[in-house]
Amino acid sequence: MASVGPCIGYSGVMQASSSFADTAAEQFYRAYETRDARFDGRFFVGVKTTGIFCRPVCPARTPLRRNVAFFSSAAAAFAAGLRPCLRCRPERAPVLRAFAGGQALVARALQAIDAGALNDGSLEALATRIGVTSRHLRRLFDTYLGATPVQVAQMRRLLFAKQLIEESGLPLADVAFAAGFNSIRRFNAAFRQAYARVPGELRRVRSVLPQANGVVIRLNGIDRPGFEGLLDFYRLRAFAGVENVDASGYARLLRLDVASGAAVGTLALHWVNDGLQLHCHLADLSHLTSVVARVKRMFDLDAPMAAVRAHLQRDLLLRPALQAAQLRVPCAWDPWELAVRAVLGQQISVKGAATLASRLVTRFGTLHEGGRMECDRTGGQGGLTHLFPLPSTLADVAPAALQSIGLTRSRTATLVTLAQYVAARPEWSTCYPGIDAFVQDLTALPGIGPWTAHYVAMRGFSDPDAFPAADLGLLKAARALGIATTAKELEAHAEQWRPWRAYAAQALWNYLPKDAA
Repeated sequence: MASVGPCIGYSGVMQASSSFADTAAEQFYRAYETRDARFDGRFFVGVKTTGIFCRPVCPARTPLRRNVAFFSSAAAAFAAGLRPCLRCRPERAPVLRAFAGGQALVARALQAIDAGALNDGSLEALATRIGVTSRHLRRLFDTYLGATPVQVAQMRRLLFAKQLIEESGLPLADVAFAAGFNSIRRFNAAFRQAYARVPGELRRVRSVLPQANGVVIRLNGIDRPGFEGLLDFYRLRAFAGVENVDASGYARLLRLDVASGAAVGTLALHWVNDGLQLHCHLADLSHLTSVVARVKRMFDLDAPMAAVRAHLQRDLLLRPALQAAQLRVPCAWDPWELAVRAVLGQQISVKGAATLASRLVTRFGTLHEGGRMECDRTGGQGGLTHLFPLPSTLADVAPAALQSIGLTRSRTATLVTLAQYVAARPEWSTCYPGIDAFVQDLTALPGIGPWTAHYVAMRGFSDPDAFPAADLGLLKAARALGIATTAKELEAHAEQWRPWRAYAAQALWNYLPKDAA
C-alpha cells in the first residue's frame, strides 16, 4: 500500500510542523473515537490494517491509534492507496466550503468540479473560471486537500458512480456516462482500483430504488423538518409556471445553460418513506452530475450543520435564534433567476415580488413545448408551463412592456441593465469571483446596492459568508435580540460569525414571520 499522507491541522490546512500535526492528529483521533459529527467532512480516517478510509462518524469499530492516519480529503486518502468505506460511505460526507483566502478559491473550484467542470473541460479552463492560473490552482489543492484537482474530480466521479449503482437502477453503461466517465473501459478500471471489485458485483449485493422512468436516487444530509422548512420558504417564492412547490415536495423544468437557453428535462424532489428522493427526466444523462449538484446546493444538503451551529452558538446573543429546526440557507436553482427575483423584491413584500415574478414568466418566459405537464412523485411536473426568461430576452424588452406588468420605471431600468450585463457574460452564472469582487462588480450597476449584491451572492451562488447587513428583517431581529440597532453595528458584530455569516442571517430571519426575507 502506498504511504499514507500527512495529517492536517484543525482548520483543514496541511501543516508542515510535525509537532502541530501530532497535536491535530490526537484531536482528530478523539473526535473519531466519539463519532463527533462536528468533524464530519473536516477530515477522513485512513486505516492502515484494512486499506480503507472512513468518515470520522463511521460506526465501525475504532482501530488503534497507531493504525490510523488522517487526510484532508477523500481524494488524498484515495491517492494514498486506500479504498472508500462501504459502510460510512464517504460520498455522503458534508462539504466544508466556508473559507477565506486560498481556501475560498479551493471551495469554489470544488463546487465547479461537483457540477462536472473537469468531466469534459480542462484544468486551465477551471482555473480561469475562478480567476487563477492552473499552476496556482494545483498548488492550492495540494496545500489544502493533499491531492490534485484531477485526482479530486476522479474521486468524486467514482463516489457518484457508486451511489448511482446502488440506488438508481440505471444500466451500468449509463452510470458511467452519467458520472462523467468518457468510456466504459476507463470506468471499469477506475472502479476496480477504488473498490477492488467490478461495478456489477456491487450492484448484485445492493437493492435499488424501483424505477418508473427517468432516474431515481436518494439524497442524504437533511431531516424531514429541515426539508419541510425549506419547502415553506420556496413555496412563498416559487416562479409560477417554472417551479411547483406543494406540501410534499418541489418540482421544476430544467434549463442548465442560460446562455444557450436549452431545456434539458425536469425534476421532482419529495420526501418518501424515510428519506429524500430525487426523480429526474433528462435528455442527456451527462447533465445528471450538474443537476444533483444544483439540487444539493438548493437544499444545502452538504452543509456541516453541526460545525455551523457549534461555531454560531459561541455568540450568546444569537443563541435564541438558533433554536429553529431549519437553519440551512436556501439557494435558487439558477443565479440569474435569483438576481431577477432580488430586483423584483426590492422594497416590496415577498407576496408582491411573487406576483410580479409570475407576470414576468407568463409574459416573457418560453412556453414549454410539451405544454402543461402533470406532477407526481414519479417525476411528472404539474402546473409547469414555462422556462424562465433568458437574459438576452429581457435585455431587449421595451421598458413599456416591463412597466405593463407592474414594475416602476426605476425598477424596469435596473432589470434591463442587469439583463444586458448578464447576457454579455455567458459565464456569469458559473464564475463566482468571491464575495468582495462580486459585490464590487454588481453594485457598479445602476439600481443595485450592497443588499441586492449580498442577497444574490447568498441565495444565487450559495456563498456561506454573504451577509446583507442593511436588510430590514435582519435589523428587526438583531434589535429584538439585543445584538445591534444599526446596519453598521450589525455588520461589525457579525465579524465573529465568519465564515458562516449567511447561516447567522438565516437564524435571524427565522426569528421573524415566515414570509420575511
